[in-house]
Amino acid sequence: MRVLALLLLTVSLTAQTPVSTETPVQALARKVESSRLRRTVERLAGFGTRHSLSDTTSESRGVGAARRWLAAEARSLAALPGSRLVPFEDRFTAEPGPRVPKPTEMVNVGVVLPGLDPTRAKDCLVVCGHYDSRANDVMDAASDAPGANDDGSGVALALEMAYVMASDRTAVSIYFVATIAEEQGLLGAAHLARRLKDEGMNVLGMVAADCVGNVAGYGTAREAGSARLFSEGVPSQETDAQKRLREALGGENDSPSRELARYLKRFGERYQEGLELVLMLRRDRVGRGGDHLAFNREGFPAARLSETLENYDRQHQVPRVVNGRTYGDSTAWFDPGYCAKLTRTLVGAFHHLATAPEPVRNVVLSGAATPDAVLTWTPSTDPRVAAIVVYRRRADAVAWQQDLVFAPGDRVVLPGAGTDNYFYGVATRDREGNESLAVPPTRIQ
Repeated sequence: MRVLALLLLTVSLTAQTPVSTETPVQALARKVESSRLRRTVERLAGFGTRHSLSDTTSESRGVGAARRWLAAEARSLAALPGSRLVPFEDRFTAEPGPRVPKPTEMVNVGVVLPGLDPTRAKDCLVVCGHYDSRANDVMDAASDAPGANDDGSGVALALEMAYVMASDRTAVSIYFVATIAEEQGLLGAAHLARRLKDEGMNVLGMVAADCVGNVAGYGTAREAGSARLFSEGVPSQETDAQKRLREALGGENDSPSRELARYLKRFGERYQEGLELVLMLRRDRVGRGGDHLAFNREGFPAARLSETLENYDRQHQVPRVVNGRTYGDSTAWFDPGYCAKLTRTLVGAFHHLATAPEPVRNVVLSGAATPDAVLTWTPSTDPRVAAIVVYRRRADAVAWQQDLVFAPGDRVVLPGAGTDNYFYGVATRDREGNESLAVPPTRIQ
């Protein structure tokens, strides 16, 4: 009877202890907290203005106070238990220009999560939010400009990503950065992109999180179930050889930046139920620009993540009420739950990409004027490659529609697929399902 009782107790305890099926990356995404995002945005807005030319000596107001607070936050992130984060500051002097009247010291502030694969020491990912703000007049450094959504929300997203990924064991490095002087001409992002390029870093992808905390448009319009991913089609630094290949393939939608956007959608949506990341087939909003463009100009893949609805009464406005209409980018309009959704998507996508094996190179498409499509490539030497994934979409589609999985190798034949009706990309995958960016053909034969 005693043995039977022990067996029954064991069965009972087993039944009451569910087996977790949560993956490590799901656990990371689950750690994102809207309350921390709110606190960060409220603290940034509390500096009154963060205009790049505002006061640098006050302890409570202006860009200097905000900068010092961000530096302290970076140190706190590095001090978290098990954290691998390293704080850094990227200081430079902005020379006089249209929006900078005299030489001015500027500072990007952030942390970097070092990659653990020594063979990929020069590969990295970057996520940025700009911590400067502005009022109606871009040169007005004195008026209140709380910048809760533009772009306190993006800075909060980058810091929250760093918080939840602080001990993540990624193959490549990730930079989490609060950039300066976006409103003065993308100056901080431009300096950071040039610095990384001069250091020989290979930026696999950069995301500018800019205005990621608003769900209310005009009137009763609200949209909390989607966000936009902007990316360039024709690369800013396209060479003549790349242009000829693009024209031969019709590859206007297969730039490195657009493939980055597809990746963010494909992997990011897995970690936030009920959120659609919409692939916007333009570099940015019409007539406007953000920090990702500075990385594009250095030849790096980059995309902008932004809310679906914008309310222009709350962008670049001195807080005020006119005829009963409220203006200003205050914390009252910040939606931390929505910002948390977008943060989870980037945590998931960045983990997969930063942990993925090295991609293949030199993809060649052949088989023109035959029923078959043939893809060959230079294989990755990364020992973690467990499979090759060939992505395919019909020529009128935006996102990849099919993924075909093959054993590691350097060639696949797709009978009956042809070269004209589909676009193709080749990625590597490890045993945990982490994938590299898909590489489209770089040559036709």
